[in-house]
Amino acid sequence: MTDLGGRLAIITGAGSGIGRAMSAAFVAAGARVFAVDLSAERLAETAALIDAPDAFATHVADVSQAGPIDAMMEAAEARFGPVEIVCNNAGVLDRMMPADEIPLALWDRVVAVNLTGPFLVTQAALPGMLARGRGVFVNTCSIASFQGGRGGVAYTASKHGILGLTRAVAATYGDRGIRCNGIAPGSVKTELAAGAEPSAAGWALRQKGLATRPPQAGADDIAPTAVFLASDAAHYVNGACLVCDAGWTVY
Repeated sequence: MTDLGGRLAIITGAGSGIGRAMSAAFVAAGARVFAVDLSAERLAETAALIDAPDAFATHVADVSQAGPIDAMMEAAEARFGPVEIVCNNAGVLDRMMPADEIPLALWDRVVAVNLTGPFLVTQAALPGMLARGRGVFVNTCSIASFQGGRGGVAYTASKHGILGLTRAVAATYGDRGIRCNGIAPGSVKTELAAGAEPSAAGWALRQKGLATRPPQAGADDIAPTAVFLASDAAHYVNGACLVCDAGWTVY
């Protein structure tokens, strides 16, 4: 029941990390994937790893801007047909900066990518899905969607926000054939995480109880949950956010 049967999935942030792993997992499950990222170089690396030109295409876009999203939707449909699945996965970090330290420019960028972007992509995909009476959204949330100490103020606020977006879309359109769910990873080994140096306050927060928590996930540990939520196996799951953290949140 997790066979995606040729359905078109747009996956944002597909140039690395969870988005790259999702792209590979979706193609393996039978989907056609339209992979989106800011970096053409990273997308080329993803394409080389997947090596499925008939089922995989790439597109460079900044998903925090409405104009590029409209062009992205047009390009996806021109290549593969109707968009049936959207994985709002693109995201950025904030160095775990607290409210009294974070510059406004960093706040604005984090909220634009992590929250405004998923909203804009969702808004662009909804008309076609509603016309067909079928569609699935899978949003990459975080354990920071539920807790106040898993990121800085901007990241935490944006991830609380995308959980609210997930629930609002599910509640509004669930009776019209649209499902919207989230995934909440814990700590995941990705290029983004590896390159993000926490602030002093963020580092201190990160160390609290670190020795008692499970090891970091790999991106491949998260992707199968996205396939499940996008598939007919999850036909009765709507408005949920599945925590994928090996128990981080219970420690």
